Amino acid sequence: MPDKVKMELHGMIHYMGRLREASKRGMRAALATAPKCRFGMLERLDYSIQTYGSDGAIGVSELAHHVQQPLPAVSRGLRLLEQDGMVIRQTDPQDRRKTLVRLTPEGESALHQCEQVLNEYFNRVMARIDPAQLEQMLQMRNVLIDALEAETAAMQQAAHTKGEAADGQDL
Repeated sequence: MPDKVKMELHGMIHYMGRLREASKRGMRAALATAPKCRFGMLERLDYSIQTYGSDGAIGVSELAHHVQQPLPAVSRGLRLLEQDGMVIRQTDPQDRRKTLVRLTPEGESALHQCEQVLNEYFNRVMARIDPAQLEQMLQMRNVLIDALEAETAAMQQAAHTKGEAADGQDL
């Protein structure tokens, strides 16, 4: 691999790490002014219910599968959300072996309040960018992600064709 490509790769990985960390710090600071809601867990739960659940609920095992976390870790997170009054767990009336989880009205309200705080934060961030640069950034925002997803899909397809795993366990 040529030195220039190595430097560009290093720079891109460094940039993505900085972007992730700066975003996390800013979001944490913004959420400090919002009601306590354990936003990350609540947001992933809401997304999973909307995407994979039915009737406003999702099974705990199904949730663990979709968030790609071990069942005990998901159960601990749900216990915290339950103690905060954000979710309720109930036995599935169709299959008493399953436990369903759903947001409470308090959980939905807290989630919306936190989303509003984050929207305001990111609006202030965008206001700091020169309008011409912002327009260019918005036009180009999906170029890298589309390229990453296309290359990942191609690699996974090639590995699948060869019968190999392509799950990148060392990240």
